Amino acid sequence: MSSVVHSFNADYSSNHLLSSLEVSVLTQYQTLLHKLLALNEELISLKNLNSTQLLENLRILETKISLIFTLFKGSVYSLFLQTKQNIDSSGGDAGGDTKY
Repeated sequence: MSSVVHSFNADYSSNHLLSSLEVSVLTQYQTLLHKLLALNEELISLKNLNSTQLLENLRILETKISLIFTLFKGSVYSLFLQTKQNIDSSGGDAGGDTKY
């Protein structure tokens, strides 16, 4: 069924009975149809995938995301320290009162 729908790709712009808005809406619906069919195929492939393999893939993804988050936090902290050092080295007075 999906292969029949995949091969269906109408050119609505050549139809003179449709307004430009109708052509645009129909084209968007056609794009949405293709994206939903691709999503359906991906979900079918995930359903057929072994659950242990899926869990292993999710664990690997979780590890990578955790690593990226840790590197991001380190970068932000490093920028914070550099800014603080720049302020301290320039005298520490940014136009405000210095409290002791």
